[in-house]
Amino acid sequence: MEEQEDLVDFGPLPPHINALLQQGVACHRSDPARARALFGSAIQLAPDALPAYRALFKHLNRLREFDAALEVAATGLLEATRQAGVSPDWRLWRRAELGDLQEAPQRFLLQFLKAIAFIQLRRGQPAITREALAQLQALDPEDGCGASVLAALLDEMEDA
Repeated sequence: MEEQEDLVDFGPLPPHINALLQQGVACHRSDPARARALFGSAIQLAPDALPAYRALFKHLNRLREFDAALEVAATGLLEATRQAGVSPDWRLWRRAELGDLQEAPQRFLLQFLKAIAFIQLRRGQPAITREALAQLQALDPEDGCGASVLAALLDEMEDA
């Protein structure tokens, strides 16, 4: 039996999409262009696969390709809003309408909003970051999505 190590649990996905994402994770440091292509292929083949957007925007963010990362995060957020049946304008979201934040697609709503806030911070847009962060804190006061880490980064940058 072949040992499978270091696999990322992307949740329930079609096997061929999971395989693309796993291959991308495996080569993201050694061959960033290939990883980008693999993550992009997963999105093209399954535009409803939210983990594929997350993998790609995280990869692009690591590469400091902030404009591309922001575009992918925004596209993923739009797909997550479609799946969750909520407004594409995150400023209009209310905690009661989101339901269980541990379940997909709601979990991805928060992850993508956090990503947008983080990328905007890295792009030098602290006002947008602050607005998104306030919404994350209102939607997720228990900080399940880790917005407190982003808040600390924002405070650190503003104090510098």
